[in-house]
Amino acid sequence: MNLDYLTKHPELFPSVIGITHTQFHSLLYRFSFALRSAEQVRAFSKKRLRGPGGGRKPTLRTDVAKLFFILFYYKVYPTFRLAQALFGLDKRNIFTWKAFLEPVLFAALRRQLVLPTRRVSSMHGLLDVCPGLAACIVDATERPIHRPKNPTDQTHFYSGKKKRHTVKNQIIIHPITKRILAVSRTVEGKRHDKKLLEDDAVVSFVPPGGTVLGDSGYQGVGVTVPWARVVTPMKKSPGKDLSQSQKAANRVLSSVRVRVEHTIAYLKHFAILSQVFRGSVRQAHQPFTTIACLYNYTREVR
Repeated sequence: MNLDYLTKHPELFPSVIGITHTQFHSLLYRFSFALRSAEQVRAFSKKRLRGPGGGRKPTLRTDVAKLFFILFYYKVYPTFRLAQALFGLDKRNIFTWKAFLEPVLFAALRRQLVLPTRRVSSMHGLLDVCPGLAACIVDATERPIHRPKNPTDQTHFYSGKKKRHTVKNQIIIHPITKRILAVSRTVEGKRHDKKLLEDDAVVSFVPPGGTVLGDSGYQGVGVTVPWARVVTPMKKSPGKDLSQSQKAANRVLSSVRVRVEHTIAYLKHFAILSQVFRGSVRQAHQPFTTIACLYNYTREVR
């Protein structure tokens, strides 16, 4: 991969790695700090025959090359064979670098964005992230995965809606700043949006008078939290159409709720979240959370 050519054409950065040239170099400082920490841990985690730094030098020598590699992998999601041709690395080294740099990238982003590294269990946690939060928009998205080999897992992860095996994540965003406030754990794609929200226990701690905006998949959440205002589209009764005022209210709700759709669309620009995930299911959560952090980062650094 010719980084010198890309540096001369900074307009290509969003198409190649998902962020601008300015955002890349701003992130590089934080990435380098996290990388030094990870390298220290790796260097002294086991007995060594020689000191750190000895032996053959890696192909990805600079911090710029390492950050570019992991962002390119997330954005394009190449097969290991294609990445081998692009970066001049052995297939095994591609996997090793990917596994090493994924948590480094997340470590570089999580402190800046204060995005929880574990599932959010209360709205108080969201209020800590964004003080004074009185409203939020919630939505879920499915991602395709390979058909599991285990028959039990095949049934567990099969989504009748998508007609394929999927996993699901739910995000909560601020309605004004569009900042991602929380990411749910990764679950089977067939789980209902309403049940996922309730299982994550977020709405159980909505402050009195708080507002939760969602699509029709969240109808009935108001029963779980009667003290909060849960707003979902109004449905017509059998044999009876909606009034003009109800249709107008649905349009207003859609105009606000579409902001979470825009956020999900940004996340899906990264091929690792839109193409069939080729890793194991237990590895599917890390890319989603990291790219959610990266999205918040791009909201701050233009």
